[in-house]
Amino acid sequence: MKGKETLKLHSQCLTSDRGLTLLELLLSIFIGAIVLTVLYASFFQIIKAKDSAESELELYHEVRVVFSKMTEDLAMAYPMGLVFPVEDSDASSFFVGTVEGDNSSVNFNSLSHKRGINSSDSDEAIISYFLEPIPESALFSLMRSENPRIGASSSGIRYALSERVVGLDISYLSSNGEEYVDTWDSAQSNSLPKAVEIRLTMRSDKGEDVVFSSLILIPSAN
Repeated sequence: MKGKETLKLHSQCLTSDRGLTLLELLLSIFIGAIVLTVLYASFFQIIKAKDSAESELELYHEVRVVFSKMTEDLAMAYPMGLVFPVEDSDASSFFVGTVEGDNSSVNFNSLSHKRGINSSDSDEAIISYFLEPIPESALFSLMRSENPRIGASSSGIRYALSERVVGLDISYLSSNGEEYVDTWDSAQSNSLPKAVEIRLTMRSDKGEDVVFSSLILIPSAN
């Protein structure tokens, strides 16, 4: 009996010390691979979501900057004549909004000009917003032009506020405040619009077109 018990105990010791079988090793590798695959997919999904959120925030920040600048200029629109009068010039064209194709542009006198130190410029400037096609692209650049030398030959300073614009649609609230019109000419109305509604269509990094809108009141018209 003692011999059988000793043999059984020896057999148990051998079984416990034999290590993993090939099947157990393959099963462990398979389970580990599944876990790593899930972790890998989750990690890159998080990175993708983070990049998408940052891209969307960047688009919204860009739009806020554009609307902030346009609001600053339009809110200071003023029905003044030319600061530097030119013979035979039309001093009543202080606010002109036009449409070319599907897109709008606007040109107006504004008191938003910031003079430099020791500058002889006045606070008044001719401000323009318009779209300029981007070569080999379906998108446009939203351009801002500022010319404080009114009536002079200088064209002023122009630069792009955004280069992912799909369309710009501007409408103007009539002097009686009853309707919006697509164009405006102060040479005919002899007035400023009470408000300007801007609809700006932007192209996101995902290729989606997003429409943003803003209503800007013009205090001088009221």
